[in-house]
Amino acid sequence: MTAVAREAPKHMSSLEEFTAELNAVMPVVTRVARRFAPSGHAEDVTQEACLAAWRYRDRFDPAQGSFQAWILKIVFHESYKAGARGRRNGLLLGRLTDRSHLSRQALPRGWDRQLEITVARLPRRQREVVGLYYFVDLPVAQVADLLGISSGAVKSTLADARRSIQAHLAGQESS
Repeated sequence: MTAVAREAPKHMSSLEEFTAELNAVMPVVTRVARRFAPSGHAEDVTQEACLAAWRYRDRFDPAQGSFQAWILKIVFHESYKAGARGRRNGLLLGRLTDRSHLSRQALPRGWDRQLEITVARLPRRQREVVGLYYFVDLPVAQVADLLGISSGAVKSTLADARRSIQAHLAGQESS
């Protein structure tokens, strides 16, 4: 069986048209790279993803999803290729946990580090969903599209991750 070369979609055949599409989604591309690329490698991952997107633009199929979802999949893949295993989950502190019971007292020393460790121990799918939803601020539908799962699965995964994080942190506070 021989590979058949496909033409790039008409609206992406020139560099100018591709650049216009890319510029429209670049802020999100940059946020995903910052979140999932190894520390200090976000710019490299972004550049590699843009180059790969240009190189493989003939594979983009608007019937399969948006240009943004397509390029974010590339960024996600490039981040993993770059060794994106160390995630900066400590920033989730203010977004994931209900700290109302701590409002009149200072947070325990090292509390954000505990959260970072807790998030790092989540299953891979939960870490990905949490990162895309809370760090990159993608809506549930886009997280679902990017990961190839349903919106209901994203919501369920977020709920499971929040329960796990809250249970672990509650156990840490009592010890």
